[in-house]
Amino acid sequence: MRPNFNIHIKGRNLWKFCALIGLCIVLTCCVLQIYDINQPITTTAGSTITITTRDSVFTNIDGSPILTNFVVGILLPKGFAGAANTTVSYTSNLGNGQMQLMPSTVIEPSTAGSTNLSFSASMLAKFGIGNNLVNDLEWVVFRSVNQVSIKNSIVILGNVNFQIKVGADGNTTIFKPAYVICESHDGLGYFVGNLADPDFGFNNGARMTVNGPGDINDLCDPQLTSFNPPKVLQNDFLTITYNEGLDSLKLLKGNKLYLCVDTVYTSDGKKLTGFCSQTGQSQLLETSSTSNLYSLTFWPASFFKLSSAQTLVEMAYHIIDANGNSVGLNESSVPFIYKFSCN
Repeated sequence: MRPNFNIHIKGRNLWKFCALIGLCIVLTCCVLQIYDINQPITTTAGSTITITTRDSVFTNIDGSPILTNFVVGILLPKGFAGAANTTVSYTSNLGNGQMQLMPSTVIEPSTAGSTNLSFSASMLAKFGIGNNLVNDLEWVVFRSVNQVSIKNSIVILGNVNFQIKVGADGNTTIFKPAYVICESHDGLGYFVGNLADPDFGFNNGARMTVNGPGDINDLCDPQLTSFNPPKVLQNDFLTITYNEGLDSLKLLKGNKLYLCVDTVYTSDGKKLTGFCSQTGQSQLLETSSTSNLYSLTFWPASFFKLSSAQTLVEMAYHIIDANGNSVGLNESSVPFIYKFSCN
């Protein structure tokens, strides 16, 4: 199939648009649209939300008809456990149906014979994490239970309906979902390799806040400090980055900045201190002369001199400069908190 993706919210003009295509350029243009996304902006962890996308495809298929599955992907926080907590259905002028989780063993066609990626991994490689900043999201992919016979030069109009139980981790999560639609025959490829003629559609959704009793995980807004990976255990390497550009009060002076860990907490209830120093081991280095970003990569187990019997739970920390000036949560004296976790 040869779709050319466009984002278009004004659905009332879509029918005229499709009719114009059908009359004027039947064999030379193919358009796939997500022309409306209906999603909540705020909700509560543990609730079930409905997201509906309204989609349109005008087909131009070589070797028509083809027998294929509709495929949809949605970008969700990993803490939602989206594969276990999402159901998907669709309605269209070609019929209605249910969708099922795409098996991870199915190779996305455009990667076959090269990287051999699953649909989820291929969407991550192609679209990344959308308009988010923290890589703690995943593409959850579904395909129609039944295959559909699609002919050349037809208009397919339909809705995709997602039912998602959000916030399985109980945290407050702020993120921006994203959406992909394609079909299993061509996947995420391009017609005859033409990058202007993709076989898929992609669209970013609006910012969503899921309120929960746990931690605050803001995945889409710039933060004074951030971590990569966002979730690790004590034996993983961890990179902390400080964004000087967000220090509106200019609390820190100069370019010698350090990680000052006030307290480390272990699973047996102990509090470890003595890790606030201005040494090469704790210094954050500027990533470039113009980035305003300073980062430090360290191994927590070694940095905090843990024994094999100790397990890290969280650390309370500040960023300090060479003169001892410090910055904490929301540019205050309250320390930042980082929790060690693999989930």
